[in-house]
Amino acid sequence: MSATRSGPAPFVQQLHRAAAQRGRLEPLYQDLSEHLTRILQRLYPVWALIGPGLSDPGHIELHSRWIYLDADELLGPREQLLTGTVPRRRVLGTFGVALHETFHAKHTKRWAMEHDVQLARSQDPDERQLAADRRLLEEPRMEAHGCRDFPRDSIRGRFTRHALRTAVTDTLVPRFAAELLAPNLAGEPVTRELAGRAAVYLRARTLYEAADPSALSWLEPIWTSVLGPDDLTALDALFARLIWIDDGDLHGLDDAARRYREIIGPPDEEPAGGTRAGAPVGGTLAEALEQAEASARSDQLMQLEHDVDLQTLLDDIARSGESTTPRGTGAPSGRMPDRGVDRPPLGDEVAQARRYATRMRQAMTLGTRTIDKRTPGGRFDGRAYARGQAQRTHGRPISTHPWQITRQITAPIQEPHVALIIDTSGSMGGYEYALGPIAWILSDGLRQIGGRCAIALFGSGSQLLSDGGERLRQVPGIRTGGGTAFAGDAIVAASDCLDMTNPRRPRFAYVLSDGGWYDTPAGVERIHWLADHGVPTIHIAIGIAPLSVEADHIVVIPDPADALDQIAADTVKALRSATPRRPQ
Repeated sequence: MSATRSGPAPFVQQLHRAAAQRGRLEPLYQDLSEHLTRILQRLYPVWALIGPGLSDPGHIELHSRWIYLDADELLGPREQLLTGTVPRRRVLGTFGVALHETFHAKHTKRWAMEHDVQLARSQDPDERQLAADRRLLEEPRMEAHGCRDFPRDSIRGRFTRHALRTAVTDTLVPRFAAELLAPNLAGEPVTRELAGRAAVYLRARTLYEAADPSALSWLEPIWTSVLGPDDLTALDALFARLIWIDDGDLHGLDDAARRYREIIGPPDEEPAGGTRAGAPVGGTLAEALEQAEASARSDQLMQLEHDVDLQTLLDDIARSGESTTPRGTGAPSGRMPDRGVDRPPLGDEVAQARRYATRMRQAMTLGTRTIDKRTPGGRFDGRAYARGQAQRTHGRPISTHPWQITRQITAPIQEPHVALIIDTSGSMGGYEYALGPIAWILSDGLRQIGGRCAIALFGSGSQLLSDGGERLRQVPGIRTGGGTAFAGDAIVAASDCLDMTNPRRPRFAYVLSDGGWYDTPAGVERIHWLADHGVPTIHIAIGIAPLSVEADHIVVIPDPADALDQIAADTVKALRSATPRRPQ
């Protein structure tokens, strides 16, 4: 969460994190980590490790959702923890740092980070500066969205804002105070670059109540004298627009970064020797690692600065020489694992598909009409035949006929089209047994009423299992393994096979997964396009709600078999809402 680095060198921090991931934390810090994880998972599915030297003071790995916190800086030394005399304010500030890092994972899209990396690697110095300004402005933008996740009058809303204010006052303000006082001690003026960075980290947070204006009152004379009243007003106007830029809006953040640079002016020139105040001495290992950050993994995040992922490197070395299997996640290869062998449907699967079709037929039925006939055809009613014979014998008018036909009157709506996108990543291995039956039951049940179901899979690649044009004669074999990098491609492939623009047809897009997926611009654009045409994208999460997905609605189910009930209930509800009721 800090704007400057004051803890151990990056290489040392990576060693500490790798050791902590392997359970090499002291029992005291291990218990604290487990307790903090249980608390944070009431809000988001993240995992936390807190210990000495793990971060500076907070860090999150987006791909694994692990949060690292520096126990010494946030809570205090080990002796104080053992005596149980930690002030409550420090505990609250620790939660503030943890929430800040979690908001990065929830609201900082990966394609935006990849865009930053691409700009940082450019040969054009203007583009490299644009990448730095984008990373700087992303801090208040994503945190403002995180605060708005909870109403300000709710318990969670008040706690979140109070924790962030405490973290800003106790963590950020002292560091910026040291940076701003250092030039005065050296007899040099405060630069516009430093004053602007302090305004982004501190002043912008007052707009969404994550910083206390009274704690920043001493900065007002510095901002006014260094930036000037006009530029300070322009910065406030920029911040007011910045905190409402949507997640993943590349052009919006680009425009904000360019406007910020116009206000602040050209960046400070590096001193002779290529080092800045507070930077490590040239030739050190820390400096070499910092220079390698621009080419590090794009899905690692620490205040939107990319670190070397030493843990992944150690894991790769440990796995070298071992036989690889399709299980687990790993880097996306673009190839899906072998699906295995298809099999005929079992009796209970056939019955489930029929029950699903029956529920939809009932939802589409307006009523019944009974027609009496003299000639054969339909159902013979012996009682009506006897009554008619008696009426004929006594010379009375015949009021009944022996043959009847019952017709169902259905609503003038078209059959539903459903897109089913199934996560086949390594984490879905525990639910592999249910994926094939779910796909077959849903597809067969919809075909029985004339509907259509397109099924797509995503993992290390994407694959269109069925376009819905033909019946699935056998239950497909679906194996898991890989990551979620191709979820957007699967959403596009499945929706392209269906009639998603017809408002007279019930239409849905379901994503069955046990967590989030890798957002891509193409996938998010398709979800927005579906929403514009009235097609909801519903994320069915198994076990726990995802951290951050682009979906209209999220449903958490304890068992994958419950996905069929959820899809059936949504389809029936849509059919009934589209069915006009006959006047009484």
